[in-house]
Amino acid sequence: MVVIGLSILLSFAQVSQTGTVIGLVKLPGGKPSSAARVVLLPPKYTEVWSRQVQQRLDNYWETFKPEFAVNKEHFADYYKLAHSESLRYVMTAMRRDLGDGATKYIKETASTGEFQFGAIPFGSYQLLVQTMAAGEDIIWSRTVDVQTNVPIFVDLDRPVS
Repeated sequence: MVVIGLSILLSFAQVSQTGTVIGLVKLPGGKPSSAARVVLLPPKYTEVWSRQVQQRLDNYWETFKPEFAVNKEHFADYYKLAHSESLRYVMTAMRRDLGDGATKYIKETASTGEFQFGAIPFGSYQLLVQTMAAGEDIIWSRTVDVQTNVPIFVDLDRPVS
């Protein structure tokens, strides 16, 4: 009985450790993006996204190998496509698995390009940002380690696609 009472007391004393991730989406050239989708992938979904990207790249390579041999620059288009399709796939999986809880990890930027994720449990995440510029899909990817309750500012730097 004492053990049960002590464990209940300890569970109330434990405070969940969460952090905040903030950032600003800027298009190449420095102009803030007015509309972007920002996704913070928990480890399970980071693995799903990585597998999807690799699987799609492998499939495109096998399908279009003769084309890539003649026009190597076309591979960059399929590289972007693999990232974009994989992002859609993982967002669908998150919405299916997490239901309304997915909104904690999937956001749209403010009109100034700013974004914020709050009450994120400590851990390692993959941050993916997708926007359009000049008719092209642009995706950034950054690893974010949330290990403190001090807000973490994410600098997006160069896009992956």
